[in-house]
Amino acid sequence: MNPRRVMSQEEAIQVLQEGKYGIMSIATPDGEPYGVPLNYFYLPEEQAIYFHCFVKGRKLDILKENNRVSFAVIGQETIMPERFVTHYDSVIATGTASFITDPQEKTKRLIQLCDILAPGVLDRRDEVIRKQLAAVTIVKINVEQITGKKNRDD
Repeated sequence: MNPRRVMSQEEAIQVLQEGKYGIMSIATPDGEPYGVPLNYFYLPEEQAIYFHCFVKGRKLDILKENNRVSFAVIGQETIMPERFVTHYDSVIATGTASFITDPQEKTKRLIQLCDILAPGVLDRRDEVIRKQLAAVTIVKINVEQITGKKNRDD
């Protein structure tokens, strides 16, 4: 890799923290790749990515068998057609997934998700969380490594 394109850890963490959507890549027990787009939030002080999903589904079934995760985020992307170049910031985080089942912890993480993805929207937030709590799973990705690349000036 071109050393000029390697992001510092601080830059990579910033891209991950500012992102709203990422692609989680996992592998089935048979080795079949499976990528899932989802919204998330990252807490650097916990070195953890959180997302929510329905309590049943393919990604949860796969994660129960193999909890290793790769999570990719594109921070900035601008195609420069006249130069045949793309300027970008991209980050890949790897780690392991675990499930949050405690209702108080689930509520806390759903409030954080709402505060990050819908800041200031408080009307009905608590009511919606309360009604949906049993139908939602919170997944925590314990981040072990973060790497980033950028291309801004070619």
